[in-house]
Amino acid sequence: MRVEAEDADLVEGINVTPMVDITLVLLIIFMVTATFVSSGALKVALPQASTTEASATASLTVTLDAHGRLFLMKASIAERDLAGSLRREASRNPGVHVTLAADKTVPYGQVVRILDLIKAAGIAKVALASER
Repeated sequence: MRVEAEDADLVEGINVTPMVDITLVLLIIFMVTATFVSSGALKVALPQASTTEASATASLTVTLDAHGRLFLMKASIAERDLAGSLRREASRNPGVHVTLAADKTVPYGQVVRILDLIKAAGIAKVALASER
């Protein structure tokens, strides 16, 4: 009789379902907050446009800040090295998209020069970033 009472207290397995649920919720929270953190790394005052489209696919971002500094995916790059870097990426991924985010105070001629470099690298799909 005593043996039967001890068998009722034994745990034969651990239910891991709540732990998996919590892990998935934490993963989703980290993924969502990571996009907010990464988008605010470079401060560029984008010009406003009444009609803008959200990009459906991931793309490379070329940023031209108010001081004329050039960045490729948040890494500083010299203007003479931009075409080569983009050409390498285009050879690896022929359908690559490039988004140019230029500060609204940057002279128009400088923006056109960067657009020419992007096109010279063989990138066919170029977009200009703006705010609504």
